[in-house]
Amino acid sequence: MGSGNQYIIALFNATVSLRRMFERIEFNLDFPYHCKKLIEIGNKPFISFVVPTKNEVKYLPRLLTSINYITQLCNVPTETIVVDYMSTDGTPNVARNMGARVVEVDRPGVGYASYVGTLNARGDIVIRTDADVVMTPSAVSEVIRVFANSLEKLVATIGHIYYPLDLTTNMLAYLYDCYIRKPYNTTGYFIAFRRSVLEKVNFNPNLRVHEDWDFGRRAYKVFGLRSIYYNPFTAVFVSSRLIKKKGLIMYLLDQLHITKARFISYSQAVT
Repeated sequence: MGSGNQYIIALFNATVSLRRMFERIEFNLDFPYHCKKLIEIGNKPFISFVVPTKNEVKYLPRLLTSINYITQLCNVPTETIVVDYMSTDGTPNVARNMGARVVEVDRPGVGYASYVGTLNARGDIVIRTDADVVMTPSAVSEVIRVFANSLEKLVATIGHIYYPLDLTTNMLAYLYDCYIRKPYNTTGYFIAFRRSVLEKVNFNPNLRVHEDWDFGRRAYKVFGLRSIYYNPFTAVFVSSRLIKKKGLIMYLLDQLHITKARFISYSQAVT
């Protein structure tokens, strides 16, 4: 094949990817459409959102507002458990004031906070998410649909869209989600699983970071690939704060596990 044809194919693939990226953003931004779909579902499962925090007063209100939207306007029975480890900025008070149940722990590390949060969860479905996420009705609707239609599926995860909406970072996020990420590469912004999973797999309380990837790998080993559902088109919105802090190249290398994170605690990564 000539080099001219190769360039044409590459340009075509890039154009298609760009169009699909914008379609993904538009699809997941349509809160009213997906909320209507949720309202129409009968006998919805009770969902527990588990959120580890430390000094998240800047971002947490966005997440809790989006969850409250899903709960109140989309008629989804939920609880939100915020597990806070030694915040000094009033994060626990903000969480309580916005309706979350707060569990305060004195041990650092997102792994321990995630572990404690899931132990306190009462939902049929548990969704572990990060404080800087905007939860989407599309994500919740997809998880309910998947678990209702297949008893074989035990863990579900989806794609991510960065906010503020930036072309470069979101093109990279789209390409990563669609062409690089494996189904068991579970990421902290959205890991949904049936409560029964906790009988064999929970978050590792000894990991200060990357407990999200560890959870997916262990679930894959215990339950097999067929138990894990992954849909890269459905997505939640995630702050690009870590990209700004680390720089795009270092962030990508870390996400691909080419380099190891140099920070020793979750809070150092985001403050």
